Amino acid sequence: MRKLLFLWIVVLMISSVYALGVTPGRTTLDFKPGLQKKVHFEIINSGGTDMKLALSVEGELADYIHLETRNITLSSSEHSKMMSYDITLPDNLKPGLRTGRVIITELPKKLSGGESYVSATLSVAVQLYVNVPYPGKYASSEMIVYNAAQGKDATFVFPVVSKGEFDLTSVRANVDIYNSLGSRVDSFNTPTISVPSGKKKEIVYKWKADVPIGNYRAVASVIYDGGVINLEKTFAVGNKELELQEIRVNSFTLGQIVKLEMLVENKWSEPIKKAYISTKIKNAEGNVVSKFESPSYDISPLAKQVFVSYWDTSGVMVGDYQAEVSVNYGEKTSKKNLEFKVSKDSLNIVGLGYVISPGEGGGTEDVVVVLGVAVAILVLINLLWFLLFRKKMKK
Repeated sequence: MRKLLFLWIVVLMISSVYALGVTPGRTTLDFKPGLQKKVHFEIINSGGTDMKLALSVEGELADYIHLETRNITLSSSEHSKMMSYDITLPDNLKPGLRTGRVIITELPKKLSGGESYVSATLSVAVQLYVNVPYPGKYASSEMIVYNAAQGKDATFVFPVVSKGEFDLTSVRANVDIYNSLGSRVDSFNTPTISVPSGKKKEIVYKWKADVPIGNYRAVASVIYDGGVINLEKTFAVGNKELELQEIRVNSFTLGQIVKLEMLVENKWSEPIKKAYISTKIKNAEGNVVSKFESPSYDISPLAKQVFVSYWDTSGVMVGDYQAEVSVNYGEKTSKKNLEFKVSKDSLNIVGLGYVISPGEGGGTEDVVVVLGVAVAILVLINLLWFLLFRKKMKK
């Protein structure tokens, strides 16, 4: 019986998620002493069910919110119902953003045949925001920095809101840039803007990132009509990236375990730890015929590291294969799609601009051919010299 009751509660909880909504979810007002206003909102019965709802108020503005009613009923045939509350503000409120909420709660449903009640209910809220201006001039701001590639522009954005009684006539930002060692590498001043009372504007500045790749810290002072806002933000120049540059094989014989040396460059100005390479070899049908990984390596800043992987080629046939080589580090993966051209005694890799030379297995035959051609050329040269010498002797 308890299991059936629990299952019924869960079903009601899942169904109730889609049964109740409200719009608009928030109303924002500018403070005026003694302001009186009726605020309308709509309760949505999206589930098409019978519901009994209770309304309540909470938050610092609760004493100034007056509900028409605290209990309503929605039938399954009612898609929505319009409601409202009255707001009456006092003569004074603390400066800043003041908030209140009207909470709409679905009342528990009584189960058939008894005294048990389902306690799973759903609540939604209508928010009330009141912006109370600060006396005189007052601003709020933040710093947003969009990362840049080395040598490109990093964009600095300073949204400024004038929250005081009077307009801001002169707003600007001074910014110092520090590297990871704490040394200042650059400074700049933004243009000056004005911001009317109760409005929001943005200061935008593009800084050319002619600095080494790495993490940086921006320390800014937003200066406005005698006031100062101090801000800090970290940002990056360049990408935290590992790049596969080439693959080498000292020898290759199909059917043996082959050692692959993969050269990886760290393009970041900080060490990257526990990086490894995973490789998948796929046939023409897209089926994986081999899969192997290298050990983990730590790479120093702006340095190169050889990753060693071993490929067991037993069972691999002569032919062309697609290879997916992934350099994995942290939560990032850098992938390259290559083509492995496999013969009995050679491996050619297409896609890195570098071709792996044939290994020991086929080297002897190639040397014999080269030596044979060289001997033939030498014999021909000697023969020509001999004929030329005999012709001169006859003269």
